[in-house]
Amino acid sequence: MTASSGGLRSDLLAALTVALVGLPQCLAYALMSGLPPAYGLATAAVPGLIAALAGKSPHIITGPTNTTGLLILAALGPFLGDNGLLRPDGLAALATLTLMAGLIRLLAAYAGGAALVEFIPESVLAGFTAGAGTLIAVMQLDESLGMTGVRGGGLLEEFTAIAHHLSQGDVAAPAVLVCALTVAVVLAGKRLRPSFPAALLAVAAAAAAAMIFGLDARVGLPVVSDRAAVPSGWPPGALPSLDPELIRAFVGPAAAIALLGTMELAVSARRGGARPDMRREILAQGLANFIGAFASAFPASASLTRSALLRLGGAASRVAAGVAALILIPILLLGGSLVAALPQASLAGVLLVTAMGMVDLRRLRRMWRASPITRGLLITTFFATLLLPLEWAIFLGVGLGVAQHLAAGRRPRVLLLEPCPDAHACRLVPTRREDAGSVVVIEVSGDCHFAAASTLRELVIAALPERARHVVIDLSHARALRYAALMSLERLDARVRERGGELQLTGVAPTFMRLLESTGSSLRARPFDPEPLASTRRALAELRARAEGDAPASEPREQNTP
Repeated sequence: MTASSGGLRSDLLAALTVALVGLPQCLAYALMSGLPPAYGLATAAVPGLIAALAGKSPHIITGPTNTTGLLILAALGPFLGDNGLLRPDGLAALATLTLMAGLIRLLAAYAGGAALVEFIPESVLAGFTAGAGTLIAVMQLDESLGMTGVRGGGLLEEFTAIAHHLSQGDVAAPAVLVCALTVAVVLAGKRLRPSFPAALLAVAAAAAAAMIFGLDARVGLPVVSDRAAVPSGWPPGALPSLDPELIRAFVGPAAAIALLGTMELAVSARRGGARPDMRREILAQGLANFIGAFASAFPASASLTRSALLRLGGAASRVAAGVAALILIPILLLGGSLVAALPQASLAGVLLVTAMGMVDLRRLRRMWRASPITRGLLITTFFATLLLPLEWAIFLGVGLGVAQHLAAGRRPRVLLLEPCPDAHACRLVPTRREDAGSVVVIEVSGDCHFAAASTLRELVIAALPERARHVVIDLSHARALRYAALMSLERLDARVRERGGELQLTGVAPTFMRLLESTGSSLRARPFDPEPLASTRRALAELRARAEGDAPASEPREQNTP
């Protein structure tokens, strides 16, 4: 983590901006995760510093995030008390979850997990983000209305509990007013000057008013200390547990947290067209969570909003992210009384604005109009996020994306061509099955892996004219040719021979040529030539020569390499 003297000033200014803007977010995300606010600062400080030291991108800030907060809350549900926060006997579970999220990231980095992000469609990301934003907004309704004792395990349970409190007239005007003012100030700040810490100003002003006038739950404005004691100093922690049942229960949530965190990391790192070392960044995130598990931190990820502020602030190196993490340590150690006085309605207002930003209506409208597949992935992931356990919603969305990719990849493109000789060269022109002559070329492009091999055979048979006796299959643009494709092509060869014809492969890649050799295949094949259609032209020239009686048939397979 280095910075030139010219960029040090911009790094320090960017770090101060991110720390001030991110402070209320860290506190709010901790509460949303079912943890006292101090844990949000510990998570921003320790994993944030480790990721800054181990990472490479200057525009990534690590710490609490809104989307992973929902996953953490769901995973820690059995360990929450009546106030909705983690019980002391759940600290080992918290450390275990953080450690597992880190270990999975480390394993994924070494196993090439960065490539998995490429298989996740934008519609799945948009659907999950919009669903998570909706959930976050709903979960803040009780705090924004001044309600206490609302504990919902999901969307329907939360709505039911809030409806019950509303029927009892359990709405506190002071909380509603503070929440509305916070939302107004934060929105105005985002519109007028995004780098200004409007959220911090609103939350600090609400906390100061609560301290000066002695406001708390008794007068309709619950503060943080009404839910849990907030002593100054580092929050208590515990060592990770080795309980096999607990580890087994956390495999799904930890994997979902790691996957979602990797998606957030990819979006943050690639913003502005950057091409980061994703393996290095995933390793940094894994190491940050691994160490954070022993420092009272909960699972951390790359923050989309705070990372964007680093870029906006002109951060030139990882010094900015490291300093932003260090700034929070004295606040954590000395600012317990201020944190205790934070009105919950003000923090709920910050989260409501965050949730509003997650539901990008313009982006959703464009995806809705794009195609039926995009629309289906979008709406399925959105409702799965609202109605299913969040880890299963993520796995469902990613699974659908991979399934879409495989479905598209199991249908290679087959184009029927025929030679149109002229004075200089043999040109290939598209033709229809009923118009083709005795010599045809079938151009195959796309994936021909095991899932596509049978489809390849069916498509070629469907395109093969009845009059065709000399069939050339051009594989120059085919990919993933392996044993399954070999079997399909041999069956095609047998079918052509039954009709008194012959089949020849052209443009065959070296790896597939070696496979033909090692398996003793009888397929006639010509190796790939870098010159477009050169291999196919040679095969057609041989056919013309044989038809004119000027040349003998060639050997079953050419042995030369391109």
